[in-house]
Amino acid sequence: MGTKVVPLRLNEEILRAIDMLIELGVFSSRSEALRELIKTGMKDYEKLARIAKGVEKLFEIEKEMGEIPIKLDGATKELLKDREER
Repeated sequence: MGTKVVPLRLNEEILRAIDMLIELGVFSSRSEALRELIKTGMKDYEKLARIAKGVEKLFEIEKEMGEIPIKLDGATKELLKDREER
């Protein structure tokens, strides 16, 4: 798979953090750092996307059954309460 150049604007704080990683020897260049950090972010995004799909499926089941298919406590219970208030 080939690569393409993508122009990108970053604020100074992010650039300083990336430059620090380069100075520490974690990465050899800004390009390498950004490439690897984006890959890591994409992996996290993929996990969140799978979770969101699972939650959406639960909402579909709830709609069909008229109730939540599993009983939840704690923060999840509060999230559902907040959802009902909307």
